Amino acid sequence: MQIIETKINSIIKITEGLLNFADSFSLIIREENEISDKTTKLISDLNSFLIEEKLVQEWPGTKLIIGNAKIFRFNFNSESASILYLTENNLYSWIQPEMPEDLIFYKGQHPVFISITHEKDAYFNLDLNDINILKHQGLI
Repeated sequence: MQIIETKINSIIKITEGLLNFADSFSLIIREENEISDKTTKLISDLNSFLIEEKLVQEWPGTKLIIGNAKIFRFNFNSESASILYLTENNLYSWIQPEMPEDLIFYKGQHPVFISITHEKDAYFNLDLNDINILKHQGLI
């Protein structure tokens, strides 16, 4: 696997490039922080795509020293993609309490796009074949 940093911060560009590549995505809500009405609405709008919801202390790119967070994992398709980018198109605006954090896209169980939004960091985690596919999509 190879880590490839990205400067892309447009949710539209990310979701368009990953639409026929990734099959799910996750969002994080940290328990110690409040959430906005916008976050509540987003989770509600994505409810029909929900795969799982669970308490965690660790997820790709992050390990909490104390406390828990709730990870929400959703099916990824054109409809769930549009809910994401119509809610907020700037990846680095996805910070609590206004938005959930750390948008991650998966191919099967493997995280292929990882963001740590409060650190303004995002990267791809890909094998050579996937690198070629996403180069063709214009993501890397």
